[in-house]
Amino acid sequence: MIQIVIDSLIRASELALLAVGLTMVYDVLRFPSFAHVEFGTVGAFIALAVASLAPDHAWAVVVGATVAVIVSGLLGIGADRLIFSRLRQASPIILMIASFGLGIAMRFTVRAIWGPDAHGYPLPLQRPWLVLGGRITPTAVIIIAATLVCMLAFHLLLNHTRLGVAMRATADNAQLSEASGIYTERIIRLVWFIGCGFAALGGVMLGLATQIDPNMGFSIMLPVFAAAILGGIGNPYGAVVGACVLGFAETIGLSINWAPLLHWAGVTAGYLFIPTGYKQAISFVILILILLVRPQGLLKSRVS
Repeated sequence: MIQIVIDSLIRASELALLAVGLTMVYDVLRFPSFAHVEFGTVGAFIALAVASLAPDHAWAVVVGATVAVIVSGLLGIGADRLIFSRLRQASPIILMIASFGLGIAMRFTVRAIWGPDAHGYPLPLQRPWLVLGGRITPTAVIIIAATLVCMLAFHLLLNHTRLGVAMRATADNAQLSEASGIYTERIIRLVWFIGCGFAALGGVMLGLATQIDPNMGFSIMLPVFAAAILGGIGNPYGAVVGACVLGFAETIGLSINWAPLLHWAGVTAGYLFIPTGYKQAISFVILILILLVRPQGLLKSRVS
């Protein structure tokens, strides 16, 4: 059970950073950006490129992650200036299609630069720590701790700074905020920067836990959207809750022996476990159930 909790927290940490960034952009611009997960892929490969310059030093990955957050944030601002700012008055469907096209372009650009193969960060061999019978590596501790620090910093920014007040006001009513003296275009750029920076950091966390490849954004898209919708799209706190629920649901779902359920149907089987390749099916099932039972999500869809 302890190992399930540890693995679930690692998975939730990976999803939370990406889901929070996604829901931030939605809350302000009112469209789901399919390109968001691709910023995670770009950030992961930028961090790899920087870390590869000094593969013998553990701090190289930290520097690479920092550079990835900054560069991905600037790329997010650039994407808004070049594409989405020209479509401010367009329907959400048009914006969604534009983001989908941008995501495809980003994915194949990464593939053209780094190739189609999977890559790993230059990390030394690590001896796992024993925690109440469970095993956790120093890298996993860093993933969880970094996510907690980012979520705390975002909470303080959102609730205890003038910038956070301006962000919430812009999300609530952009026209009224503009009339009240808030430069909403600047707020939108900051939202893109923070959201894409979170996506890049989430991509790095995914790479630290497993590997990175050009298709990782597409493969993680469903769980990230499921986490955001599950918590209440547009609510960053809900995105964290949704990521935690999905993290535990996926890990527990893969750990359960489902054979006893077949006994009720008269089928005898000693063991029946869900293959890891079907892990995303758990997210899909949960997403369908939430849309049927509580389409607004577990929490309010927006932060007032």
